[in-house]
Amino acid sequence: MPRYLKTYIYLVTITGMAVLSFFLLRIEISFLPAILSIGIIAGVLEKFDIELPNGTIFSGSTIFAFVVMAVYGIPEAVVIEIIISLVSIPLIKSERIKFLYNTSQYIICIVAAGYAYVWVGGVPGDFHWSDIPRLLFAIAVDSLLNFTLLSVIISRLSERKYFATWIEMVQDGVFIYLVSSLLSVRLALSYEPHDQLQFWIEALFVFVAFLALRYAFALFINLRKTYLTTMESLTQLTENKLSISGGHATRVGRIARKMAEKMKLSQDEIDAIHYAALLHDLGKAYLEEKIFQKRGPLTLEEEREYRKHAEIGADMVKEINGLAKAAEYIRYHHECWDGTGFPAGISGERIPLGARIIAAADQYDHIFYKKKTPADFAALAGTKLDPQVVEIVLGIADLQEEPREMAMPATIEEKLIENLVISEARKRVYQSQLLDKFGASLIVHYNNGEFRNEAGDSIDIPCREQVITLVEKARIQQGGVREILEEAQSGKIYDIYCVPTGDEVSVIFFDVTDILEYEKKQEERVRNLYREVIYSVTQGKLLLVEQKEIELLKTGVHISSHPILAKTDVANCRRQVQEVLESRPLPPKVRYNILLGTSEAVTNVLKHATEGQMSLYMVGDLLRIFVSDNGSGIDLSELPRTTLMAGYSTKHSVGWGFSLLLKTMDRIVLSTGPRGTTIVLEIKLVDTPEKVVTNNITTLKEENVRYA
Repeated sequence: MPRYLKTYIYLVTITGMAVLSFFLLRIEISFLPAILSIGIIAGVLEKFDIELPNGTIFSGSTIFAFVVMAVYGIPEAVVIEIIISLVSIPLIKSERIKFLYNTSQYIICIVAAGYAYVWVGGVPGDFHWSDIPRLLFAIAVDSLLNFTLLSVIISRLSERKYFATWIEMVQDGVFIYLVSSLLSVRLALSYEPHDQLQFWIEALFVFVAFLALRYAFALFINLRKTYLTTMESLTQLTENKLSISGGHATRVGRIARKMAEKMKLSQDEIDAIHYAALLHDLGKAYLEEKIFQKRGPLTLEEEREYRKHAEIGADMVKEINGLAKAAEYIRYHHECWDGTGFPAGISGERIPLGARIIAAADQYDHIFYKKKTPADFAALAGTKLDPQVVEIVLGIADLQEEPREMAMPATIEEKLIENLVISEARKRVYQSQLLDKFGASLIVHYNNGEFRNEAGDSIDIPCREQVITLVEKARIQQGGVREILEEAQSGKIYDIYCVPTGDEVSVIFFDVTDILEYEKKQEERVRNLYREVIYSVTQGKLLLVEQKEIELLKTGVHISSHPILAKTDVANCRRQVQEVLESRPLPPKVRYNILLGTSEAVTNVLKHATEGQMSLYMVGDLLRIFVSDNGSGIDLSELPRTTLMAGYSTKHSVGWGFSLLLKTMDRIVLSTGPRGTTIVLEIKLVDTPEKVVTNNITTLKEENVRYA
């Protein structure tokens, strides 16, 4: 804590204690029994304060302080404030400074309110209808002074400007002021020195009403938290399915809610924006997973399919009772300020405000997790995002600190609770049979440069240096990090999860060596099955091989290579093949088919990947055209239909041209996987015997040799 802040706290405390000493000597002894009774009621209400839906804390204790000030006097109101502090704040060592500061602040505020009441003509102990404006003025003085003193600490701890903090507290306190004023006036009017029965009945009624209200608000907030937790779980399932960054929807929801609260929107509007932000990607669950797993850019067809998710999600959410407004925001959250978005292409303020807020929160989260700067986010103003909304986002906090602050507990009490929860969770983790079944071979905790087990013993771990890099990343991001690492010495492969818990990071090692080996063997069996079926059905014209076997075909004379990056490369590649064909006496139809097949293979690279390459090799009279790309590959389940059904095409298959290639080429060799696809087109440029011999490979038909 800064020195000047400590000095401020001590100054307020000393002032409050001095004021207390002054007024304690002026208390009317005969009033003490009634004052003590009222003080206990007020203290209990302070202990059981009410949390409003917008997060504001409301206590009914101050109502009784104002009433005592009006019907008894300022010294008696000071006693009420002391009792409130004694009842509500436990006098343990760690809370003593909090007790002294809060008590001093309460005393200063109530004394200022009392003098304000007297200054405008009020007489403590003699309250009438004509004194109502005076009491309202005194309550306003108390509230404003309280905000003024408290804003000094809050603005410093939250690293915000003092005046902005003060204004926000005043705005949040308007509702509390109105309720406090209404009840204070009512209780003060019911007080009669010689017949206090009605006063005590109404005081008890206020006490019970506040407890009931607290229970109702707590029930509502818990229900809303359960609702939000359910929504967050639903979005996490969608994110896991589509390999979207974990927690994205939750973070966007929290950011959007902060923005809506900053803009002082109504509570219903804030909730609708929060729900819409949580569910904004729900429609993606109905799209094919491979759209989100593809490494290269989307094709036009894929882009059209992707853009449907906003409307699909909106239609899904619209069916949920009470979320019609949230559904509207989901439908338009991809609209851009300049009108270039989808699905309607609307622009400017025609886009619903909630949708503009969600769009900004979505971009905010993407930019933060890509390690970009606030300037990158600000650059979206006026194009993708509403400039005013961008300004509000940048005014909340630094782009890189805001998500981290949201992930951290706001108070010491929350940190203590978090530690208790984490400790209990660890016990369950260590006792979990499920983790054992899944092969959680090691669970450790990293702090101060050491890895320790649950017993606190320092231990050695696999892949130590790489894991240290991961845990530092998890600590900086205050979010989970996952990575697959292989230990060089043992050859074991671990699926590693790093979960930050404050300064410490818990690390779980899953030994997946056997699982990956099993999957590899299963994949080999499946590929061999597809290989045999395709080879048999095409009578040896189509061979499915591994990438390493493709390299065995690169023999003979290397004629040329050409990158495939743009549409103009289709013509350039075709021209290179044509130059080879010009030296051969081929019929025009054969020449045309070869060029057509080349164009089709090269065009497929541009459709399904970001880049590729064509290479030409001559082995005697055999021309081999190698066309490779860096796309996401062809799913094995699509291969039979892709290669054998005329006219069959999907976003993930090679396309309509495969059946054409089978008709026009002498043989096709295909290798495909997550890192890309390579197609080798083989054409005999002169009539040759059925057997074609190469440096390393002979046709399967005659030699019965298969690529393994």
